[in-house]
Amino acid sequence: VGKVKRENLYEMTRKYWVMNLERASRATHVCAVINGIVEAVYIPSKWFHSNEPEHEGRCMFIGTEEVKSDYIGKCVNSYYGHSSNPVRYINL
Repeated sequence: VGKVKRENLYEMTRKYWVMNLERASRATHVCAVINGIVEAVYIPSKWFHSNEPEHEGRCMFIGTEEVKSDYIGKCVNSYYGHSSNPVRYINL
């Protein structure tokens, strides 16, 4: 994936999000987005709060990659608008 290694993409996508754990736990898919394009899709199996002191209370998940997802390659720019928050909950 461009300059990001696949294993790094998973780690960057799954960790340290400021979000509501209960709401995040209802997500069926998590997309890794770079420059508005979905580069990878993960199916979360477990959500939890980080216990690392520098990231205490931030959400993270463990999941598996959905390699053949229909979402890969799709542009999602229209979901972001002018917000600086990188987290979006989208019901599809």
